Amino acid sequence: SIEDQVNGTWDHLDVVGFLQPVKIEGTLVNEDDIFVLEANGVAKISMRCDRCLALVVKEICFELKERFTHIGREKKESETFSGGQIDLTDVVKRSIVGELPMKCICRQDCKGLCSICGTDLNKGDCQCDTTVRDPRFEGLMALFNNNEEV
Repeated sequence: SIEDQVNGTWDHLDVVGFLQPVKIEGTLVNEDDIFVLEANGVAKISMRCDRCLALVVKEICFELKERFTHIGREKKESETFSGGQIDLTDVVKRSIVGELPMKCICRQDCKGLCSICGTDLNKGDCQCDTTVRDPRFEGLMALFNNNEEV
C-alpha cells in the first residue's frame, strides 16, 4: 500500500511524505563571487485527500533560480552560505511548497467523509440523517410535525 511506502513526513504542516529522494538537475555558475543556480527538480510525494483523507501520490515539478553569496559579502536578493558548500534544503523546500496544490483530492468524484459519523462515503453510505434544515423555519416545520390540519 501507499502508506507502507511513505518513508517519513515533512516538517511543513505534516502534510507531505516523500516517496523517494528529490531529484535536481541544473547548473551552478560563479559570476564574480555570486553563485547563480538554475535547475529543475522533481519530487514524488504523498498527501492526504482533503475530502476523505486517503493517501494520494503526486509528482511535483519545480524550478530553482537562486543567487548565493558568501556570508559577509551579502548582495541584495541573494541567499548566503559559509564554507565550501551550499545547502539547498531551504531553497528546495520553498520551491516545493510553491508548487503544492491548494486542494488535494484523490479523484474528481470523491464523496468524502460523513460529517456526523466519519464513514468514508466512497466505500458505502451510512445511516446518518444528513438533512440540512434552516433553523429560521423550525417554527413553521413544527406546524407540520403535529399531524394537525392547518
